[in-house]
Amino acid sequence: MRKFPLSSLLTCSLACSLLVACTGDSTADDEVGETATDTTDSSSDDPSSSTDTSTTDATDTAGDMGMIRLLHLGVFPNDANTSVDIFANGAPTGVTFEFKQGTPYVELPAGTYTFDVVPSGGTIDDSVFTVADFPLGAGEVWSAYAAGYVAPEAGNAGFSVAAFQDDADGIPAGNLRLNVVHAAALGALDPVDVWVVDAECAPVSPLLVDFAYGDIAANVDIPAGAINIGFDVGQDATVDACFTVPDLGGDILVDAYAVNDSQGNVSIIAHLPDGSVAELTPN
Repeated sequence: MRKFPLSSLLTCSLACSLLVACTGDSTADDEVGETATDTTDSSSDDPSSSTDTSTTDATDTAGDMGMIRLLHLGVFPNDANTSVDIFANGAPTGVTFEFKQGTPYVELPAGTYTFDVVPSGGTIDDSVFTVADFPLGAGEVWSAYAAGYVAPEAGNAGFSVAAFQDDADGIPAGNLRLNVVHAAALGALDPVDVWVVDAECAPVSPLLVDFAYGDIAANVDIPAGAINIGFDVGQDATVDACFTVPDLGGDILVDAYAVNDSQGNVSIIAHLPDGSVAELTPN
């Protein structure tokens, strides 16, 4: 996993390609099982942006190309005004998304990319975070996400951006591959134990122990089908929040993020192969 420091460097290629690929209506509140092919709003009058940057899944990268997608899990005060713009080379690209929204994968030439996160409607001088010199290698597939509190109180994690590689190759037939990410920045949730639970939310077996903020359990292959999981905040084998994960299908990769809002409400955000986002709330 990569975490990125603040910087003022910018290039245009990544955000301009996202501008082409991520058009459509926002779908912040999709439930698992609903289909939403886009979770960003975008527009552009630049004819140079008509280059073919069609979105694809995590297995389709070829030649000297790589892929990346984005997810917004940053916690804003009162969960208000969470919309952010992606800037490139000091100028807005038209890519805009809100809390719990994401983009599809975008295929880009291998190289180094840098972009800025700006509150929606602001200027480059209002940038809250800049990711500089992101190296996208040929054949690599990345998911990048923003998480943490914009205005953290003591004990809560501050706003940051991190990225990890998705690998959908070699998924056993009929299995679901998960990347499980702890992106819940509330201090009380760091760490937690994650359990497989029964239908009544009673613990059955531990799945992840001492799962800390920023941790990623990568390439977890499980048989496709519904599963019940629980979060043990006190790490005392007592489950505090239970979730029913429906059957998402097999032979695919899903990135699953634990996240909280400004009120401390916990949910699981699933970033699906087509770029759509679905949310699971506790039972």
